[in-house]
Amino acid sequence: MGWMGGAPPTTGADSGRLFAAGITYICCEAWPQAYDCFVRSAREDAPTRYNQALCCFHVGWYEEGYWLLAEAERLLDDKPGKGSCPGIPFMSRRQPPEAFRRWDTDGELPRSPLLPETPRDDALTLILRLRAEAAFRLGRCEEVRTIAARLGHRYKHLENLLKPIDR
Repeated sequence: MGWMGGAPPTTGADSGRLFAAGITYICCEAWPQAYDCFVRSAREDAPTRYNQALCCFHVGWYEEGYWLLAEAERLLDDKPGKGSCPGIPFMSRRQPPEAFRRWDTDGELPRSPLLPETPRDDALTLILRLRAEAAFRLGRCEEVRTIAARLGHRYKHLENLLKPIDR
């Protein structure tokens, strides 16, 4: 069996372990190993697709990442309940302290993995922010504008992407 793509997809407990290993690899910026773990985990959910797209983005495979993000958003919207990614019942959204909100909106694109326990709104925000970055790299300017508007023009890094587009 080869390293990349040589092992068959896995189900059951091993699937969960592969997903967890992929998260660890993302945290270590080991993008090829993370991507392989997510593919081999055989999971068909929004967190897995987002995490695969994050790996693609970091190696410059923007087109594949863009389509994986579209799939992640679709899978997120297909889930029953609108709380967390896998359909955990809605939890009232508690606002973090101002310092954290300011850091979130003023900071660069987050490079963090998406976990199944992530509340749906936070998951959607991560998906859209990365999708806007991928769209920008692919020259899909209207898509960047649309996503920035969907997110209420709250994120400085997206507004910075729009500056050269709007010139």
